[in-house]
Amino acid sequence: MKDPWQTYLQLGVVHNMAFPECLGGEGPQWETLREICHDDFFEAVDIRPINDPVVRKECATLLRDCAMNVTLGCQPVLLGGQLDLNAADAAERKKAIAAVLEALEQAPELGASRFAVMSGKNVPPDQRRAGVDRLVDSLRQICIAAKERAGIPVVLEIFDYDMDKKALVGTCAIAAEVAEAVRRDFPDFGLLHDLSHIYLCHEEPAKHLPIIKEYLVAIHMGSSVSDRKHPLFGDTHPLFGMPGGDNYAAQLRDWIRTLFDIGYLRAGRRPVCGFEIKPPPGVSPQTAIANMKRTWHKAWWSL
Repeated sequence: MKDPWQTYLQLGVVHNMAFPECLGGEGPQWETLREICHDDFFEAVDIRPINDPVVRKECATLLRDCAMNVTLGCQPVLLGGQLDLNAADAAERKKAIAAVLEALEQAPELGASRFAVMSGKNVPPDQRRAGVDRLVDSLRQICIAAKERAGIPVVLEIFDYDMDKKALVGTCAIAAEVAEAVRRDFPDFGLLHDLSHIYLCHEEPAKHLPIIKEYLVAIHMGSSVSDRKHPLFGDTHPLFGMPGGDNYAAQLRDWIRTLFDIGYLRAGRRPVCGFEIKPPPGVSPQTAIANMKRTWHKAWWSL
């Protein structure tokens, strides 16, 4: 590829994954977010809700002044609280929706342009239809609130269905089914897929991303470990190129090629492609970020 990537996309990073001490909504939120905002390699950032209102206000000012494209991600809230938007138990589903709507309240202050969620737990095949219906109902309630309270669209992230997170929406086919149903009333609803997840879903970019191309509005890029015997097995977002990991520059290159093939990437559109890498024990966030950047250069310039 001879053209600079800025012609086609905005590079971003998932803040609380690069700096896992911030994963729970506490920790040095402003200081670590500043590292990302002051690095002009990144134009976008995914953040989770920030617990301290004073720190949140400081972060909001930083994000605004640095002109960052912000996605507010509720996935850590759902995962951390073991909350399920497609729970069969109505009380449990109501609890999950309430937590999501509470997180949504931070979107206007933080200047978020999108609000991200995930499905609940996978269910047996004979219960899948009912599970999808419950999820669609929950997403419609969240979309209404996102429109009324923040004026922003909702995006659903695809996770694995039988490896680690074991989510209901763990294949492109089910994701497309959900997106089609929600878009009947909310045409700006979309899907987020992740290079870190697609192989855990037993799928391949070139074969399966075309299934969701009309719904795809956001991308994450990272690695995973499919080997169940590996100490970092699963959706652990290890460094690119780590021994035993699923992804390095060649896989990232093929992922980018597929995004061009399906029309997600094209000149002038500039959607977000965000890195999601978590430094393993003994590795600094700065090393993880350097790993992201150098892997990106290898992938992009080999297109």
